[in-house]
Amino acid sequence: MSRTGHADMHIGCPECDATVDASVPPGPGIHAESDSNRLLGKETQCRNCGHELELYYY
Repeated sequence: MSRTGHADMHIGCPECDATVDASVPPGPGIHAESDSNRLLGKETQCRNCGHELELYYY
């Protein structure tokens, strides 16, 4: 099942342990009957130290 809105994520930066706020757009989701389950990604940066983070979602 896919989502209709953006999902807000709060993750820890692996470099400085600051909380990074990111928003992930809706994806197509995972469907058992489909071979087209594609992993999508989005990049963001920590506002505290500038470390680049990559978020992956379906």
